[in-house]
Amino acid sequence: MNENSFNRRAVSSSSGEVAQETFEALRQRLRNRFDQLSPHLQRIARSALEKPNDFALNTVVVIAGDLEVQPSTLIRFAKEFGYSGFSEMQRVFRLRLIEGAPRAREEVFARQTSPREARDFGGLLSGCVDALIASLEDLRRTVSPESLEQATQMLRQAEHVYIAGLRRSRPIATYLAYGLTRCERQCSLLDFGSGMAAEQIATMRSSDLLVAIAFTPYTQSVVDITLDSHLSGKRILVLTDVPESPLARHADLTFLVDNSTTSQFRPISGAIALVQTLITGLGTG
Repeated sequence: MNENSFNRRAVSSSSGEVAQETFEALRQRLRNRFDQLSPHLQRIARSALEKPNDFALNTVVVIAGDLEVQPSTLIRFAKEFGYSGFSEMQRVFRLRLIEGAPRAREEVFARQTSPREARDFGGLLSGCVDALIASLEDLRRTVSPESLEQATQMLRQAEHVYIAGLRRSRPIATYLAYGLTRCERQCSLLDFGSGMAAEQIATMRSSDLLVAIAFTPYTQSVVDITLDSHLSGKRILVLTDVPESPLARHADLTFLVDNSTTSQFRPISGAIALVQTLITGLGTG
């Protein structure tokens, strides 16, 4: 039995059956081997981490078409991780949807793909609330008190906080700037609209801090600003969705929030709750 097969399968139960690998275990293996994969397989791994519901609910042909790869590449990807084929790997993603809290996500997905004229808006509201709650529960489960304390110290020690965020991240960035201003901390939202963000970053001192916020698909201007800040030796606090995010690799501290893929409009409730926690900790420190 090769290493992948050994890692994929749990110890046999008393009935002689072999336990199915959990999604969390597979996700960790995808992260651990990401840098060793070919570009095509990295594309599949990134999508598997960011859009697990698509992997659970779509056919091989649909998934391959979305990723612009051949169906055979998906099969090769599954075998790379010790599975006999893609359908066997896909069971891991499907089990994720029918166990525990993820069940609510499947219901949300079903509502969103139903015909518009048949939608129940009361049910639509419940589905959106479920998605927001799921994001908050993920935050509660995954963020440690130690990382919250470290982030609060980074904000407290910074002479000036620069905040980068566009598209879905913009309201989060704005809320952080509002909170810092209420705490009488010097801060600036980077001005991407007039093209002056790079000039603002160029004025950063070693005592300043960049808070970069971006989720899939990552806005290139925010990615570039983060890289520039990293290359100039500035401290960076990142809010993003997955460890493979181009922002995370340059951060002094990273929070992974709001990575649910069940909605066309992904929630920002986890990020807002995180920002509120940091601001409250900053104000009471």
